[in-house]
Amino acid sequence: MSINARIHRRILEKKKRLDMYRPLPSVVVARLRNELMIEYTYDSNAIEGNTLTLHETRLVIEEGITIGGKSLKEYLGARNHPEAIKFVEKLVKKGGKIDEKDILCLHELILHGIDETAGEYRTSGVKIAGATFAPPPSKDVRPMTLELLRWLRDNPDELIPIELAAVFHHRFVQIHPFTEGNGRVGRLLMNAILMKHGYTFITNISYRDRVKYLKTLQDADTGNISSFVNFIARNVERSLDIYLHALEEPKALSLAEASKYTPYSQEYLSLLARKGAIGAFKLGRNWYVTKDELDRYMKSINSKRSRPS
Repeated sequence: MSINARIHRRILEKKKRLDMYRPLPSVVVARLRNELMIEYTYDSNAIEGNTLTLHETRLVIEEGITIGGKSLKEYLGARNHPEAIKFVEKLVKKGGKIDEKDILCLHELILHGIDETAGEYRTSGVKIAGATFAPPPSKDVRPMTLELLRWLRDNPDELIPIELAAVFHHRFVQIHPFTEGNGRVGRLLMNAILMKHGYTFITNISYRDRVKYLKTLQDADTGNISSFVNFIARNVERSLDIYLHALEEPKALSLAEASKYTPYSQEYLSLLARKGAIGAFKLGRNWYVTKDELDRYMKSINSKRSRPS
């Protein structure tokens, strides 16, 4: 199994807790969906070089305002993304089966008004800056994409949903079906797979994690797919934490507050959070963790210390 067992156990436990609240309160769902849609749009576009800030992205989506000093391409990138997210949500409601038409439609939605090839496979070769591989020639793009969809349908490796979604995303961007927009389409397709398997929320990759995201993708290019799978798993866990944070009491603690309940400093807890050793999650720029998660971690540490050598 590619996914870290500790992280996977935490995700399954948190998903079980979230499922206990279903049907989720409509007011909470609507608020979180809107916030996550804006955050997702900002981060996914920023990863690809869009310079709109989170606040500017919100203005574009909610008010339709054009931002002075920003290009039409950046404005349309923010305006188009929510429609693509809605398309994914409708796709999942219909059963979540992804076909070629869905991929091309997503691409058209994302690049509508931006690129004349929106909704079409590339017809020329491409080079990816910093990549350790060369994408296939354009003549192989469609057959390789269709083969990837067959692989997704059959899941011959019997991957669990998070592994399946992450591996699909990696293989999709390796094919690089389009001249532009491959990452944005790949991340949305990854979400469609996760949502189909019960993760009914947007799993976002933060722009702040762009370097780590690209690095783990490059690790996957060289055969270390586990690095990328676990990066995606931590982002899935973060999305679960955001929903649980809105639904549960007691509320999560900042790491400064959490340090009062452990022998560890805020800095050390931050290191554990970044490594995925504790089930902490980020809201904005700050890490948070629940008291229950702290207690579970301390119990596991004390258990290891008490074992005979």
